[in-house]
Amino acid sequence: MKITDIVKPENVIIDLPVPAKVQLLRELAGLAAKRLGIEEAPVLAALQKRESLGSTGIGKGVAIPHANIETITEPFMLFVRLRKPIAFDSVDDLPVGIVFLILVPAHKASSHLNLLSRIARWTTSQAWLAAVGSATSREEIHALLAAEEA
Repeated sequence: MKITDIVKPENVIIDLPVPAKVQLLRELAGLAAKRLGIEEAPVLAALQKRESLGSTGIGKGVAIPHANIETITEPFMLFVRLRKPIAFDSVDDLPVGIVFLILVPAHKASSHLNLLSRIARWTTSQAWLAAVGSATSREEIHALLAAEEA
């Protein structure tokens, strides 16, 4: 499955204003719940639980919060570029400005591993990160995601 099959252009969010990790997780849970038509509280609880195991900040300003959700049947993703990078307890201690939220059905718990590895590969490219950082529209970012899968 391609990431662009999961991250539709309407699930690309640019310049989200959040002051800290706690608010970011709340905002992500709310956005995902609204788009999926499910309750926000279980999504937030799952994200917080996963984050308590260790930061999903993978370095270079990127975080990939992810969780298994009982009430969904297909993987769901959001791509978020923050207005201003925030502290995230990342492995390299750099603030996070790019976030990939991944939610997967609980019965397909390992299905996110392939997505995680592909995203991690993309984010090793400084050129790709710079292009995402300077993109001016969700369509432009979606095209950058699609180009990585070509």
